[in-house]
Amino acid sequence: MKLTHLNMNYILWGKLMNSHSAEIIQISGDINFERLQQAINIAVNKQPVLKCCIKRKWLRYYWHPLPENTPIAIERCDYSELTDDELKAKIASHTWCRQADYQTERLVRFYLIDAGNKVSYLQSVSHHAAADAQSGFILFKDIAAIYTALTHGTPVDKTERRVNNRDVGRVYLNKLPFTERVRIFCRGIKAFLTKPGFAVSSLDVAEPKTDAMRSIYTDALPDELLPKLKATAKHYNTSVHVLFVLAMIKFKQQFNPGTDKAGFQLLDVLTLRQFSDEDVSMSYDAYSINHFKDFYTNKSDEQLIADITAYITGLKAGKIFEDWYQQKIWVGAFLLLPQWLKAKYVAKVLDDKLRSNMLISNLGVFNFNSYAFGEADVTDFFSFPNVGGPLRLGLFFCTFKGRLKLTLVYDARCFEHPVKHSVMEPFVQVLHAICRVSADTESAVGYGSELEKIA
Repeated sequence: MKLTHLNMNYILWGKLMNSHSAEIIQISGDINFERLQQAINIAVNKQPVLKCCIKRKWLRYYWHPLPENTPIAIERCDYSELTDDELKAKIASHTWCRQADYQTERLVRFYLIDAGNKVSYLQSVSHHAAADAQSGFILFKDIAAIYTALTHGTPVDKTERRVNNRDVGRVYLNKLPFTERVRIFCRGIKAFLTKPGFAVSSLDVAEPKTDAMRSIYTDALPDELLPKLKATAKHYNTSVHVLFVLAMIKFKQQFNPGTDKAGFQLLDVLTLRQFSDEDVSMSYDAYSINHFKDFYTNKSDEQLIADITAYITGLKAGKIFEDWYQQKIWVGAFLLLPQWLKAKYVAKVLDDKLRSNMLISNLGVFNFNSYAFGEADVTDFFSFPNVGGPLRLGLFFCTFKGRLKLTLVYDARCFEHPVKHSVMEPFVQVLHAICRVSADTESAVGYGSELEKIA
């Protein structure tokens, strides 16, 4: 199988950074390690890309089948004596301790972590060439179902999750009229060549002289915040995700008092799974694409929300393929370059396109309510990718069992410690302030009680 250019984006980025992501679930109860190993082996071998490595032939990269006896890395760790901060540092080190050797090994590995008091963490670490933001959750869902079936002695589904047309972007575009494809391609070229007519703001921090020191912090946000955000989104006729973007802009302005510029670059990720002709809901593969957009920020909140909403709505309606073409051009140029120029080229592309140094991603709702690991319960979930290049701070939202969670991935040299006080708490206050403005407006016109019912 040829790699799609969505896979190839992360081969390209991997020239500069460790292109890994991590998904972690917390499990309360006893876990049988041998049974878990068996469940992981079955689940991994159901996914074609996880039975392959990546080989280059001429100007193309291909998924190449691994020998059948290629091991799946599953490490057992006893961290029961560590503090919570030390435990999270260990989890981060699992993610970035080394690059995957995509030419010889599977592009996912696992850790079962004993945290004491019958609490365990199961962590998967994936190379982005194989995985997108949903892949780890998909794999955990399969592992849990298989582990539970093995526990109760019921039949195990070993059917391979094969997809005929993995390049969902190309399949979607091929259905469009030729003239429409040309228009999308031309807009992609224009976006690639165009630079904004304003300076893009970023976090006002010193430029590090050495490789980034990545750290993570994760916590649930206040219980009352999610219903407030839903009510506020309804008030503005937008989505909660748009409010997260607005909060990023306001946090930056607060972080850089008196010096913030008029422009903001949104760096986010959108899944292309929705554009597939096939059911790819259980396919472990890269179906997501990074997108970049520069906004003027010297506007009212209402106008900013309208601008961001229109942009994200347009992406979901097909404008994302302008970014698809942009990045296809990057990949094509990368493949043509000699090896000694590749890293310099990637650095230039990243430096040109990633003018901001913050990233946001809303991973969505993770529903672990309907299954468990045998007799053990899934009691928490969080996920984060590597934040590389010039980025300093990534904010990753997800909703787990009705709780809104925020995971920060940050360069430890850029913030005062603990990051809970320098980033998390100010950001939550910004979210509260956004909700308070709409609540005051609704109260003034007498709609407050109705919105509470909706939330």
